[in-house]
Amino acid sequence: MSAAIAAGLLLVLLAGIFQGIFLLPMDRTRGWTWEQNWLAFSFFGMILFNWLITGLTIPQILDIYRAAPAGDLVLLLLFGLGWGLGAVLFGLGMARLGLALGYPIIMGLIAALGALVPLLVFFPETLASLKGGLILGGMLVVVIGILLCSRAGARKGETGSVARTSLTSGLMIAVAAGVLSSLPNIGMAFATHVIAIAGAQGVAPDLAGNVVWALFFTAGFAVNAAYCLYLMARGKNGGLLSGPDAARNLFFTALMGLLWIGSFYGYGMGAARLGPLGPVIGWPLFIACSILVGNLVGLWRGEWRNAPSAARRLLGQGLVVLLAAVGLIAMSGTL
Repeated sequence: MSAAIAAGLLLVLLAGIFQGIFLLPMDRTRGWTWEQNWLAFSFFGMILFNWLITGLTIPQILDIYRAAPAGDLVLLLLFGLGWGLGAVLFGLGMARLGLALGYPIIMGLIAALGALVPLLVFFPETLASLKGGLILGGMLVVVIGILLCSRAGARKGETGSVARTSLTSGLMIAVAAGVLSSLPNIGMAFATHVIAIAGAQGVAPDLAGNVVWALFFTAGFAVNAAYCLYLMARGKNGGLLSGPDAARNLFFTALMGLLWIGSFYGYGMGAARLGPLGPVIGWPLFIACSILVGNLVGLWRGEWRNAPSAARRLLGQGLVVLLAAVGLIAMSGTL
C-alpha cells in the first residue's frame, strides 16, 4: 500500500469519526429547542466555518468560481439545495417510519447511492474487476450493518409501530431523503471540471476537491435555515435565541458545526488521495465509520445499559458487520 493511499484511508476514517460525534455537543445546550440548536449549528457549519476553512486552504476560491462555467456552479448549487431538502426530509421520514424502518432505508440509500452513482456514471468498466467487486461487496455489507443496528435500536424500545395511513407517505419521504442526502458525494463526483480548474490555479491535489463545499453547503444552509425559522415562527419561540444561555449554546453549536464541516473537508482530502475512484471508495467507508462510531459512543454513554439482551446482541452483530465493511472497502482502496 502506498503512503498516499494509507494517508487517504486514515483521513476518511478520521472524517467518519468527526461525523459520528458531531451531535454530542448538542447535549450540552440549555433552554433551546431543536430548531434553535439546528439553526445555530447550520450557520456555523455551513456558512462561517465552511467559508473560513475554504478561505484558509484555497484563498483563490472566488477566482476559481469566476473561471468555472456558470452551468457547473449552478449544478453545485442545485445539488446543495437538494441535499438541504434531504436533511429536512430525514427528520420527517424518521418521525413517520421510526428507527426500525426509516433509518435503514435512508442511511442505506445514502451509503449505496453516494458511491454507486459515481461508479456507474464515471467508472462502469470497474464493475467487472476485483476492485469493483470489493467495492460493491463493501456497499452491501454496509447496508446489512445499518439494518442490524436499526433493528437493535427498535428492540431497545426507541421506536413504535408505524400507522398504516402514514406508511406509504413515510416510505416516499424516506426514499427521497436517502436519495437527496447522498448528493454531497455525487456533487463532488460531478464537479470534476471545477476541481480541475482549482488544480490549474495551483491548488494542491488533495485540497482541490474541497472547492465543492463552499457553494454546496451554502445552498444547503438556505433550506435548513428556512425550515428552522418556519418551526420557530410556528412555535413562537424565536426569542429563545437571545435567552440567558445563548452564549453557552452558541459555543456548543459552534463546536458541532466545526466537527461536522471538518468531517467533509477531511473526507474530501482523503478521497483525493485514493485516486480516481476516491469518491466511490471513500464514501461508503465514511458513512460506515460514522455509524460505527456513533453507536460506540452510545454504548460508552450507557445508552444501551438497560436494553434487552437481544437488542444488545443485534447491536454487537451490526457493529462487527460495519467493522468488516470498513475493512473490505479499505482493502479495495489498496488494489
